[in-house]
Amino acid sequence: MDIDKIRAEVTSKFENAFMCEKIKEDGYSSFSYPKLVKMMKFDTIRHKVAGFGQIMSMRTKGPFGMRLLTMSFMPYEGGSIPYLLIDMMTVGKKITVFVEYYDCTADKSSKEELVRIKERYDNLREYDEKPKWYVPMRTPYSLIKCGQTVDSESFYNMIIDSVDAYISTVKASGKSTDNIPGLSAFRDRMINEGNPSSSILEKVFGKEGAEEFFKECVMPIRD
Repeated sequence: MDIDKIRAEVTSKFENAFMCEKIKEDGYSSFSYPKLVKMMKFDTIRHKVAGFGQIMSMRTKGPFGMRLLTMSFMPYEGGSIPYLLIDMMTVGKKITVFVEYYDCTADKSSKEELVRIKERYDNLREYDEKPKWYVPMRTPYSLIKCGQTVDSESFYNMIIDSVDAYISTVKASGKSTDNIPGLSAFRDRMINEGNPSSSILEKVFGKEGAEEFFKECVMPIRD
């Protein structure tokens, strides 16, 4: 599955739906671990999205052909919309795709379009993940799936359909400052109790640097 194609298409969908401004490159745009051997290489692209907040995509190239794409959709302008995190990893012929929704809003209202996408792709094999504190916090319409390269088209369609439904839901949802405290509290837990990228980010940036990266790139909250 072509990670770069998915990254470009998802970004394009947001650019077509909203006024987007690409954030200038900085020390978070490209980095590696370890710095000398560079077994893992990372690059991030961020956009401010008017009326929504910020989107970030981080591509990771690792040993043995491992490829990972993390896309974070942070509604810091107070939209009544769940926080969306998409992770896609390919290693050899194996594919894992997480479409994770975390509803931090004040009203926790139903999101019917997102539910319909869940129903459409629920036949794909469920990924058997290890227990983590954040797993029970996901909405029931999250998609946690795995398969083989022969399933690439299904996974591609699942991601694109999920993003289309998310954009539609963003446009149909109102805003409230009441949604910010829940989002901020969830971000604090992701930082303090651990998130999927914690260990590697701490190796790259140190503990304080990893926290700053998370606040600036993955889950920013702007005044």
